[in-house]
Amino acid sequence: MLNRPEASAFDERKTKILLIEDDQRLAQSITIFFTSQGFDVKHFINDECLSSLIQNEKIDIIICDIMLPGNNGFRIIKKVRAFYHGPYIFLSALNDLKSQLKGFSLGADDYICKPVDPQLLLAKVNACLQRVEKTEQQDVISIGNLTIDKNNRLARFEDQDISLSRHEFDLLWLLALNYGKQITREYLFVNTLKRSYDGLDRTIDGRVSRLRKKLLNYQGLSCRINTMWGQGYMLTVNVSSND
Repeated sequence: MLNRPEASAFDERKTKILLIEDDQRLAQSITIFFTSQGFDVKHFINDECLSSLIQNEKIDIIICDIMLPGNNGFRIIKKVRAFYHGPYIFLSALNDLKSQLKGFSLGADDYICKPVDPQLLLAKVNACLQRVEKTEQQDVISIGNLTIDKNNRLARFEDQDISLSRHEFDLLWLLALNYGKQITREYLFVNTLKRSYDGLDRTIDGRVSRLRKKLLNYQGLSCRINTMWGQGYMLTVNVSSND
């Protein structure tokens, strides 16, 4: 169990699981099982020091309980989704429909009710990881009538190249990878500027504004960048633009 910032680092050679669970016996069982399957598991009983760990380590997947001391699992996902957009699984004894729907609405990739067979949990984890791997391996993304080529760093609308700066392309690529999802200002800042976000810098706002204006210059382009007030930004398709 880890609950301090100086805790040992993950083994970079292994798939890294962050387990947030206050049931010590269950957490030990999960840790032993996944370690035997070749994973590296770090266990926390609450969200103390989580932000620092997640921002400084490449976490492959998070498994989180909901009924936790301090902040519950719903509050934790709201907090970490500001800078982590990898797979997130809720593992909880709350099996009512309302809790499960809330978990998915907050950005969970799966919601598993306790008790769960370790083999089923492993299958769910692997399925989430495979979906992420498939997405990360994409070199070309097509959304509506917009095509983005990562290797050649080109964005095209039908037969027209869209002129973008390096920063604008990086921003568009991140939004496209997360198409239809709310992406926070902090996540975009950290993953394009490669430095920590102080909560005040509005560089991303300016870049999003300039990128949005460029996209709007192409009449008939179906993709739009929507501002989600208090949340961040989302790339969507405006179906009416094709009418």
